[in-house]
Amino acid sequence: MFVFRTLLIALSGLLVLTNGASGQNGPPSGTHVVYLRSADIVQQAPGSAEAQRTFESELTEMRAELQIQAQVVDSLLQYYQRQEVLLSPQAKDEKQQEIRDKQQELTTRQRELETRAQQRQQELLQPILQRVSGVIEEIRLERGYSIVLDASTEGVVAADSTLDITAMVLSRLGQVAPPDSASQ
Repeated sequence: MFVFRTLLIALSGLLVLTNGASGQNGPPSGTHVVYLRSADIVQQAPGSAEAQRTFESELTEMRAELQIQAQVVDSLLQYYQRQEVLLSPQAKDEKQQEIRDKQQELTTRQRELETRAQQRQQELLQPILQRVSGVIEEIRLERGYSIVLDASTEGVVAADSTLDITAMVLSRLGQVAPPDSASQ
C-alpha cells in the first residue's frame, strides 16, 4: 500500500510538471483566441535563409541588367549633349527620339523585372508559407484554438504574451525562438 501511495504521489508530481511544461509551450488547449508573429516565423522557418539568398542573388542580376541599360541611356544623352550644337534640326529630332525610345525601353524593362522579382519571391516563399500554414493549422486543431491572429500585422494593438504561439510554431518547424521573442 505504501509503495502504491508513493507511486501515486510521484505520478501526480509528474503530471503537474508535464502540465506546467505544456503551459510554457503556449496557451492551454481550448483557449479561443491566440496570436503569433508571422514575420518572425517566416524569417526563421527552415529554407527561408536559402530562399532569401537565392532571391537576393537573382535580384542582383536584375539590378545589374537595369544598370547596364541605364548606362546606355546616359551615354546616349551625354553624346547628344556634346554634339547638339553640331547637329541639324532633323538629326537632333532623331537623336532625341532615340533617347526617348531607350528611356522607354528601360522603363518597360524595369517594370518587367519588378514583376518577375515579385513572382520569383512568391515562388521561393510559397513552399515555406505552405509549411508554416500547415503547422499553424495543426497546432490550432490539436489545441482547440478558435482563432489565430497575426501580431506582425497592424491588427493587434496589445495582447497578453501568454497567448503568443510563435515559439510553439517555430519549435514544430524545428527552429528555436529567439530569446527576446517572448517579451514582444
